[in-house]
Amino acid sequence: MATLEKIRNKSVLLFVIIIVALLAFILGDFLTSGRTYFGHPTTVAKAGGVTVEYQDYQNRMAEAGEQLRGQGREYSNDVLSQNVVQGLLTEQLLKKEYEDLGITVTDAELTEAMTGEYPHPAASQIIGYLSQQLQLPEASGRAVFDAMQNPAKYGLRPEIGEELRRIWAGQEKEVEATMLNQKLMSLLTGLYTYNNLDAKSFYDDNATTRQINYVNKDVAGISEDDVNFTEADVKALWNAQKQNYRLDEETREIAYIYVAIEPSQADRIAGQNTVENAIAGLNATPGTEAVASNTGFVVTTAKHPLSSVRDARLRDFIKENEAGSAKLISRDNDTYTIAKILDVTQGIDSINVSMLRAVEGTNLDSIVAVINGGSTFAAVSDGATVQGQDSIWTALEGVGLDDRTKAALANATVGRAFVYTDTIQGQPVSAVYKVNRRHAPVNYYDIATIEYTVDPSQETLTQLAGDLRTFVSNNSSAADFEKNATDAGYSILSDQVSASSTGIGSASDSRRFVKWVMDARKGQVSPMMQDDKQSYLIAVAVKDIYDDYMPYTCPAINTQLRAQARNSKMADKLMADFAGKADNLEGYAKLMGTEVATGNVNITMPTLLSIGYNESALQGAIAAAEKGKLTGPVKGNRGILVFEVTEVNTDNRPFNEAEYGNRFNQTFGLSRRQSPLPLLLGKEKIDNRSLNFVQSVEE
Repeated sequence: MATLEKIRNKSVLLFVIIIVALLAFILGDFLTSGRTYFGHPTTVAKAGGVTVEYQDYQNRMAEAGEQLRGQGREYSNDVLSQNVVQGLLTEQLLKKEYEDLGITVTDAELTEAMTGEYPHPAASQIIGYLSQQLQLPEASGRAVFDAMQNPAKYGLRPEIGEELRRIWAGQEKEVEATMLNQKLMSLLTGLYTYNNLDAKSFYDDNATTRQINYVNKDVAGISEDDVNFTEADVKALWNAQKQNYRLDEETREIAYIYVAIEPSQADRIAGQNTVENAIAGLNATPGTEAVASNTGFVVTTAKHPLSSVRDARLRDFIKENEAGSAKLISRDNDTYTIAKILDVTQGIDSINVSMLRAVEGTNLDSIVAVINGGSTFAAVSDGATVQGQDSIWTALEGVGLDDRTKAALANATVGRAFVYTDTIQGQPVSAVYKVNRRHAPVNYYDIATIEYTVDPSQETLTQLAGDLRTFVSNNSSAADFEKNATDAGYSILSDQVSASSTGIGSASDSRRFVKWVMDARKGQVSPMMQDDKQSYLIAVAVKDIYDDYMPYTCPAINTQLRAQARNSKMADKLMADFAGKADNLEGYAKLMGTEVATGNVNITMPTLLSIGYNESALQGAIAAAEKGKLTGPVKGNRGILVFEVTEVNTDNRPFNEAEYGNRFNQTFGLSRRQSPLPLLLGKEKIDNRSLNFVQSVEE
């Protein structure tokens, strides 16, 4: 009883302890996983009042991956995932925009786009393809729709009609989306159009070329000690350009160490010895049995005449050696290629052959008789019941022909058609063949190509990983990480990453390391991390966290701004040294220690003569200058310019407001935007939560 009483008295304390522990567990998981128990754990991204949900994201990833694989294209899942997120966000934001503006596509418009006399361009290709595949009497959306609704009318199975409905529904969605976008862009384009001043300005800029005589003085040679240049100048320049550095989402400045997992010198010496022993074994034993027990050797065999060998090194080896010989023919870094001649035989490398197949029940013997009587294959082929190919060159070896078929074609009488019956999946299949020409027999070489790549040994991997693990353990702050890397034999690399980054720098498959970065604190250093393919090791330090704008202290921006601010101060000094000190170009040339030059200037050109890129102040001054009047000095990005406009040439092209207004719209209009996402976002930020669904890095 006493024990029970004690438990009762302490029950409140136990309850509090349990609740605190439970809250700590929930809060800990919340902080470490990035997920929230009070939000939407299935949301992949949010922006501008719309969301991308996990199921839609997964479905689109599967569709996009399947499409890329079907096209035979290699792709990165990390890159694909962020393309999908941005694509889905754009679709949702566009949908919201359509609803807010009342933009719709009516059933009548969609019907006309799919089945009208002139299908919408987004539908015409699939309509033409389906019409051809179904062998419809006309290539039109109306005919495809009718075949979909009445497959029996066109001799099609019911399941074909079901498949057509699926394709048609998908195409309707694509066409509707395209039409909605076209209506939106038409509306926006109508709001963004030229006025008379825009058209005239565009004419003046593009149709006018000015010839100038000029003297240019560059800031080169001026010492920083000669100008009053401070960090405040850098910050002021950043403030003037601040909008250029606006961020759509939180971004982190990182320093990282990338260690490629490569063979050590000891590994390479051991690999070379292995290859040399293999070559000796291959020369002493039949076939490729000398390397059969070593999985590091990859053996490929092929049989071909010398004329088809494209690799010059392999061709030289074949010409200079006999059957049974093996030799190293190339070494590309850590990959060795050995060749061995397994056997040499004779065979016909290629023949010119004609072939016909016919529907079941056709008398092939009668076709043979007609052809051998002087008719051509083209004459007896109707393209439907009798089809074939005429005068095609084909190889006999190495194309998958069985020995019986090869023998029939190799021994057939040249110029005489014959019926040949083969068995395919247990069923006899007959065709008419005629060998038109046959090359004389040549030597066929049965070649084994054997590749061996020297891989890092386990000892090497252990050493590399151990060294980097020790370094990050001894340098647990971002400052120490960056300061001590060089002394430890590592190179420091830099990058800026966000939740939408596909990876870190050029490190492949590194998005899960981005997750670590976005979950880390400022100044934190990661553990030693390794990619799944064991191709590299990486360690990362979070130097800074940027929110609304990339600050002027960001290393990459700071370097650029410091150069601009320094050059501006130096150009100010040149202005003070030379302004008003001469009355003509020759006088300024003498003072500046340079020569008077001549050139043609068009304000639309991004580069001004040999002076530099993006010299807008100088180009504007030239465009506004009075002909024949000495102008300057004018301050540029990295120097000063004194000039005189000598000729103004418009190529006698008259000003036409409509022409140059339309060209203004085409140049500066919305159609130049590669992606509508920035326009749709406005000042909104992207809340990309896709990292919540990425595997965490184990520490």
